[in-house]
Amino acid sequence: MPPTSKRHDAKTSTPKASAKRSTGAPAGGYAPTLSSGFRAATTRVQEMHHAIAGKTFDALKQVPGVSLPARAVQGAHDAVTDAVYAAVRAGGSAAFGVAGVAEAMAGASGRNPGSKERAVRSALNGVFGDHLAREGNGLAFELDFHADGVPVQLTSEFASGLRPRVCVFIHGLACDEHSWFRRSTDGVEVGSYGDRLSAERGVSALYIRYNTGRAVAQNAEDLAQKLGELLAAAPQVSEIALVGHSMGGLVARSACDLALADGAPWLERVSVLMCLGTPHQGAPLERLGHLASMALNLSNVTRPLAAIANARSRGIKDLRHGLRAKADAMSVPVRLLAGHLADGEAGMAAAMMGALLGDGLVLPSSASDEQLSGDVRREELRGIGHMGLLNDPRVYEIVRRWWDETARG
Repeated sequence: MPPTSKRHDAKTSTPKASAKRSTGAPAGGYAPTLSSGFRAATTRVQEMHHAIAGKTFDALKQVPGVSLPARAVQGAHDAVTDAVYAAVRAGGSAAFGVAGVAEAMAGASGRNPGSKERAVRSALNGVFGDHLAREGNGLAFELDFHADGVPVQLTSEFASGLRPRVCVFIHGLACDEHSWFRRSTDGVEVGSYGDRLSAERGVSALYIRYNTGRAVAQNAEDLAQKLGELLAAAPQVSEIALVGHSMGGLVARSACDLALADGAPWLERVSVLMCLGTPHQGAPLERLGHLASMALNLSNVTRPLAAIANARSRGIKDLRHGLRAKADAMSVPVRLLAGHLADGEAGMAAAMMGALLGDGLVLPSSASDEQLSGDVRREELRGIGHMGLLNDPRVYEIVRRWWDETARG
């Protein structure tokens, strides 16, 4: 295996990106987002408080001679309770308001966010990304090509530097483009699949960052548009390989379906769609989340918790069913990789557990999706978890082989 190159050594991976640098905390920022979440959580707790107290008062009001006093006490209780929770919300809002001013002042320094802040922002996009987008909060990602942590502008200079063969990587839920890179012992990001393909196969590697909390269909529309813009800016690109991890595979597959329906020229350039641990038939964890929300909603005491659970993003909810295969064969060659937590040398019990748990988040039956037809090939890899599919030497060997099998010369 050749030595991996540092992430920020562009070398042969992509032309130098023309990008706008971060100017600090995004418009809207973390403080208003956290303030909104704090107010919502306080309201849910208040609702539970009233529901629990209400059961006690309802019982007392059925007792002869206690009914009227119980009503009076409940009225006083509710008034005091509402005042306390209002004060808590006001105090929290004031505190987050001060934090917002401090955040804006710190953001004026023009710093770029560190890895921990990027991880927090990616997680926020995954869980609440649709809400952030609707509110116009600057924390919401917009789908775009990224390099070195900043969006790439498809200028003529950048586009002219792209090679005829391009590989586009699309991350999964609550991640960003940095997920494709491992970290060395000193914290430096080191070679990705794209770096190695660039060095070994003369490929230009591009990375998509997007708001994983938005609906899969919305992100697919944006990806289809972005790929069209790429080819318009770089007509020399004759071959595109799409590599999606987890939700990224759903977005890429949906974008191909849209391109087929619209007759988009870029689809003709797609030589292969590779899906790594993609829940084509849905993810069991989201199904459990949906069932939990339904169960919590059965009681007025736990109904506020159901409201909190239902606040999860549209993107997460889309993972419940995945994408159901259509009768028509896939429009592009598709390669599917399913992971198993159980090692290949494990005993029968461990193997059965691996079949039940898959890679920890996606079952083999969903990642392999036997309903897909056309030029579709499936492989399984044992002893690997869901996130391990992003940067494992064994996965790279499969990705490179798939590239070689589908390359157009």
